[in-house]
Amino acid sequence: MVDLPLKGAGKMPWPTAAEIVLSEREKKILAELSKGTHTPLHFKVRAQIILNAAAGWSNNTIEMNMQLSAKKVKRWRDKYSKMQEELRQIERESPHKLRKTIENALSDEQRQGGPTKYSDEQVAAIIAIACEDPAKFNLPFISHWTPSLLQAEVVKMGIVDSISVRQIGRFLKRTGSTAAPKSVLVEP
Repeated sequence: MVDLPLKGAGKMPWPTAAEIVLSEREKKILAELSKGTHTPLHFKVRAQIILNAAAGWSNNTIEMNMQLSAKKVKRWRDKYSKMQEELRQIERESPHKLRKTIENALSDEQRQGGPTKYSDEQVAAIIAIACEDPAKFNLPFISHWTPSLLQAEVVKMGIVDSISVRQIGRFLKRTGSTAAPKSVLVEP
């Protein structure tokens, strides 16, 4: 009989989850965040992940009990673990800043977002046209721009190759300007 190697023999052991050790003050703050009636839901969930991790729960147990993805549990456990030394220092030196620092630890990092599709010059030109009388653009029977008329005009003028009516509306909203919801005809 041939001895077969055990399944998994020679492989690296499973990685262990980051250890979370909380001070009494941290536990209190995290408990308040996890149960607060005015606390945003994402803070509640993340605070509970950290409390469960500190109680010795494995990532799998947290995932199953809280019905979360493995990625989410690992992300927040690891992020909080990396901040533990900073939190200890803040608790010693500036205890009044501890809650805010914990909230920052449980916050999403600023995302860069996609590249802008329209230059500042294009946006400024669109807004400038929206401020003009449509009659100046050979639309004598229209008294106000609509987003769809404005969209057609800026494409016709070559300011942009294409743009959605919705995007025109976003640009106008950002400046506090509005366009008429539908065409407004001038009385002859």
